[in-house]
Order: sequence, then C-alpha cells, then structure tokens
Amino acid sequence: MRLCWNAMRLLDIEIPAGAVLHGEKRRLVMPRRYQLDWLRRMAGATGCVWLETGEGDLAGGSEAFARRVTCMMHQRSALANLSLRENIMLPFLYAGGDAEIARVAAALPGLAQRLDIADKLDEQVGERSGYMYGLISLCRTLLLQPDFIVVQDAHAGMQPHRQEMFRRLFCEGVEAMGAGVLYLSASVQDGSGLDFCQSLEFAGAEESL
Repeated sequence: MRLCWNAMRLLDIEIPAGAVLHGEKRRLVMPRRYQLDWLRRMAGATGCVWLETGEGDLAGGSEAFARRVTCMMHQRSALANLSLRENIMLPFLYAGGDAEIARVAAALPGLAQRLDIADKLDEQVGERSGYMYGLISLCRTLLLQPDFIVVQDAHAGMQPHRQEMFRRLFCEGVEAMGAGVLYLSASVQDGSGLDFCQSLEFAGAEESL
C-alpha cells in the first residue's frame, strides 16, 4: 500500500513524484503556503495524489481515500463553538455508521485519559493553545486509525515543555498504528521526533528556509 503523488508545480517550485509506503515516514520541507497548495491538490479531484492499494487505486478527494488517509492540520483542528468531545467525534457523526459511532464513543474516554483531556471533553473549545489543538487532532486521528497520516507542522508554535509532551504522545500513537506518515514542515528543525527515511527541502523564489 502506498500514498503516491505525481510531479507537480506548487506556486513557483517543482515537486518531484514520490510515494510513502505503509509504515514509512517521509518529510517535505517547504514554506507553509506551499504546504497548503499541496494539501489542496490532495483534497481536490486533480489526479495528483492517490492511494495505491491491493484492491485498486483510490483518488485523492474521494470518500474512500479520506477513510484511509487522515490530515493533521497546523492549529486548524477544532470548531470554537463546539465542545472538545463534539470536535473529536465530528468525522464519525458525519460519515460513520451506528456501530462505528458506538465504537468511538466507547474508546474516547480511555484515550482522552491517556492524553490528559478527559476532564475537558465537555468544555467549549473557544480559543485554545496550539498544544490543545494538537491534542484534539491527535485524538481524532488515533480514533480514526488511518493507514496514512499527512501532518502539517503539528508541533510548530508550542511551548518547549508542551512540545516535548506532544512529541511523545504523537510518536507513540504513530508507532502503535503502524501508519505511513507524510510530514509537511516549514523547517528541518520541526521537533517531530520521527525518524524519517527521506527528507526533501524546497524553497520558492522569494522564500528562505
């Protein structure tokens, strides 16, 4: 199983074709506006990104693709007017069946305890720290159990002591799932804690890494 992408032009840089095998961890280092362009290509029906499986290819932007590939966006994982619990459950409430919703509802309390957010589940999200946004996104990802995770600078902007805690929880979760990871970072010093089998750096004409 592979998460694949064609060679593509992101704004003013050229990205070569590539792939992440299930269980591998690869990184693309580029400024955030290029990351967002890459994510738009993946989410749209452009044919640029697809999932190669034993049963056939799944196009980026399709429902089948979204069930197997989860995104962890930089500090964009929550709706402020909903509770933490509602935010975490959103993907399942919209697309999951009754059995899946029941499974996730049963698993959430224990997982929230591990992430130290059990006492906050019914609080309205409102304005939270980057660390809390990261935990909401991580909790949702661990419940989804995807085959691949596309991560956009999940650790950026966190206080050093919070980053260390998030790094441990994130790496433990990734290893337990055995998921493939494509990590989009604005810096080689991303603090992810992951051991990448490949890291490629790109800069636009007027960008500096």
